[in-house]
Amino acid sequence: MRALVVAALALCALPAAAEEMIVKGAVAYTDILRYDYTGDGKKNRIRFWMEFDGHSAVGRPGDPAYKPAAGTVRYFLRDADDGTKVVKWRQGLDMAGVPRDQPFPMTDVEFDGKTVRFEAFGMRWAVTDGGEGYEKDRIIVNDGFRTSEVTKLYAGNVWVGPAK
Repeated sequence: MRALVVAALALCALPAAAEEMIVKGAVAYTDILRYDYTGDGKKNRIRFWMEFDGHSAVGRPGDPAYKPAAGTVRYFLRDADDGTKVVKWRQGLDMAGVPRDQPFPMTDVEFDGKTVRFEAFGMRWAVTDGGEGYEKDRIIVNDGFRTSEVTKLYAGNVWVGPAK
């Protein structure tokens, strides 16, 4: 009996397999801008969006099934009226040195509850899921000189939590 109790306690002391955590979703981070992306002379209503897609490490380094933490960030324009992704943009709308509508790798990805922290575009990011919708989601960026919060989000949702 005593050996059974000791074995049960030993099993309880083993660390549980870490659950894979993910960040997924996209949020609009600008108010409406006007831009003629169709070339028809009409300035369409557009917004800039950020899309996040990442996951925590799964397994242990050296194990055959190990999957390191990784992800991507993408920024793009979307028509605010019909949701169409804007494909053609002129250079004045670009973020300098950042590829438009292309996945850019996240590195040094760390999950802490409903927050994920990572490096991308040469900056340190913290993205927090505030619940359903975008109203309470938070995005904080540190470019090495200062820390700034995206003060207002306009649409979308970011999910940070266990993989579904």
